[in-house]
Amino acid sequence: MPDTKKILLLMPHMVGGGAERVASLLMNAFADTGARTQMALTGDRAADVVRCDLDGRTELVLLPEILPAQTFGERLKYGVCLKLLTYILCKPFEWLRLPVPADFARLSLTVQYHREIRWLRETLQNDPQLSLIAFAQPAMPIAVLAARGLENRVVLSERGDAGRLMKKRYGKKFIEKYYRRADAVVFQTEYARDAYPSAIAEKGVVIPNPLKAGLPAPFTGERTKRAVTFCRISRQKNLPLLIDAFARFHKDFPEHSLAVYGDAPNVEGEQVLSQVKAQIREAGLADAVRFYPFSSTVHQEILGDAMYVNSSDFEGLSNAMLESMAIGLPVVCTDCPVGGARSVITDGENGLLVPMQDPQALADAMGRLADDPALRARVSKNAALLRESLSLPAIAGRWLRLTD
Repeated sequence: MPDTKKILLLMPHMVGGGAERVASLLMNAFADTGARTQMALTGDRAADVVRCDLDGRTELVLLPEILPAQTFGERLKYGVCLKLLTYILCKPFEWLRLPVPADFARLSLTVQYHREIRWLRETLQNDPQLSLIAFAQPAMPIAVLAARGLENRVVLSERGDAGRLMKKRYGKKFIEKYYRRADAVVFQTEYARDAYPSAIAEKGVVIPNPLKAGLPAPFTGERTKRAVTFCRISRQKNLPLLIDAFARFHKDFPEHSLAVYGDAPNVEGEQVLSQVKAQIREAGLADAVRFYPFSSTVHQEILGDAMYVNSSDFEGLSNAMLESMAIGLPVVCTDCPVGGARSVITDGENGLLVPMQDPQALADAMGRLADDPALRARVSKNAALLRESLSLPAIAGRWLRLTD
């Protein structure tokens, strides 16, 4: 075995999302052990990258910038091939609501990501001791196709809703056949692992997200009358549901306000933000709801607030939720796929769980916390116990063992 462990982590983007934060924290922790670390992004150029948690010890490789530009002939050839594969081989199965056969999906993915697959295969061939970790789609299929027949250790990490993935046309059949190349597959929850085909789930390891180092100590004392959430603004977070619930809650607790910390990094986020601000004006809540840009000191800024509220339609394992619990902030979360909230929250003991897309249930849970000091104190104290089990060194150690 080499003296220095070498780890390459492949993922699509680094635009400030939760999966990217986890990947960055893990790479920092791997570097702490003396490992040589490299992160490759399949979809970002330098202007797209938000490198807030990744330190300078990890080399960042941006494939869109280093891969040779395609000629007009190559773009035409691969574009035509992809359309033919999609519409002649694959699309009919989608129309019939049938899964695409594994080899049809492989052909389509190979054409679509031929440059990324070629680069990764050459990188792995040049260093058989290099361990590969692939985070999320499309990094995972790129990884298994590039590593076929090679000696390198390959670890996949499903970060999204596995149940939804199994229903997509390139889902279950491709995963059943080609994910067998992986030496291990990391899931954030039992729900996500159990949604995968059994042959792949048997390789599955459930590892929760680590907590960010340097979080402030859990708060004790009189809390403000401000509810908060912090997230990358997107449809997934269902902020319209949060505003609807807050409007109902505010009728009974008019002294409370709501703060939303987060940025809208793309067109989808800007559309959501515009929709939510219009919703706030229509509800007459302009004086009660404030928006703030993402802040590196957000945990200190929200430490003494009344509660953290998560209204997501789906989450892997929300870093914002975990960090809020770790600083002793009472939390209310939707019980959404992939089951991340349920995996750490015992309802009424260290947080409150509510059904998805139910504004009244969310409002009622917020009201319970606002109206019951004993409940707030209990869930706050119990939530902070997560600091011990989810420390970064402990979680990173479990990942490192998978790369041996």
